Amino acid sequence: TEQEVEQAIIRSAIDFKRDPWPKVLDNAKDLVKKMLNLDPKQRLTTQEVLEHSWLQNTKKAPNVPLDEIVKARLKQFSIMNKVKKRAL
Repeated sequence: TEQEVEQAIIRSAIDFKRDPWPKVLDNAKDLVKKMLNLDPKQRLTTQEVLEHSWLQNTKKAPNVPLDEIVKARLKQFSIMNKVKKRAL
């Protein structure tokens, strides 16, 4: 449900066994995990994200269109991000 997704985002708990994650490269999953670290001191900075090996090796990555589920989850994430900003 949407509420479960929202709670997972807040807790930074991602189920990498659910779609679309099994199709995602391990390197990309590593970046997502590090970007969503709850501890701000351990979370990647913008510069570290840009320097991450997954972003540096984009020419090697397959060009695959996003699944509809990915688009829906990105939209949900965007909405939750706005909600969290308002709460702060």
